[in-house]
Amino acid sequence: MVGDFMRADIYIDKTQGGSVEISVVRDGLSSGVARRYETVEKARSVLVKFGLDPILIDHHLRSLTRVPPSFLLRFPAAEIADDILRSLGFRAAAFHAG
Repeated sequence: MVGDFMRADIYIDKTQGGSVEISVVRDGLSSGVARRYETVEKARSVLVKFGLDPILIDHHLRSLTRVPPSFLLRFPAAEIADDILRSLGFRAAAFHAG
């Protein structure tokens, strides 16, 4: 059974140590703490599972090499199934800005 699809905004940034973090925000809900991936390849795999365009993924991941750590890059909003988010460790939580 396929889960419900929700519109989500996806952000990536790199850490001081060079890891890639992925954050998901859906309709005022955050996926909780950003998920950290030690390699670009692991982060790319997750983004592909979200159903994002591989060419856009590669462009954004290359762009991370040119920006300072913690600089957020945003993907266009995407429809992602709840069960995919859960299977990758993303959990919905109330989003509180600043």
